Amino acid sequence: MEQAQLLARFKLQVKRSLGETVDLEKLTRDPNYARQRLQDIEDAAEDEELLVMVLRLRDQILPAAANSEIAPAPAPEAAPPMEHKETRRYLMGARAW
Repeated sequence: MEQAQLLARFKLQVKRSLGETVDLEKLTRDPNYARQRLQDIEDAAEDEELLVMVLRLRDQILPAAANSEIAPAPAPEAAPPMEHKETRRYLMGARAW
């Protein structure tokens, strides 16, 4: 319900401030449209309240899209094999090896 109220306020604020319309269905379902439209509105906005709404909507609508674009961390490289080093055994004294 909170997201629906935020979307409604956002649409009305964009209409009042910029004289533009926003397709709320595309905004919530199409990440490419949402990213582009929010960026356009952010660039054109002169109202602080509208900018705050853009940031809140971006956090709510695009987190799944943002996470899917992040490349997985590369697997750590395997450590080179350790060379077997001859070690001394002190069980029989200094002449044991």
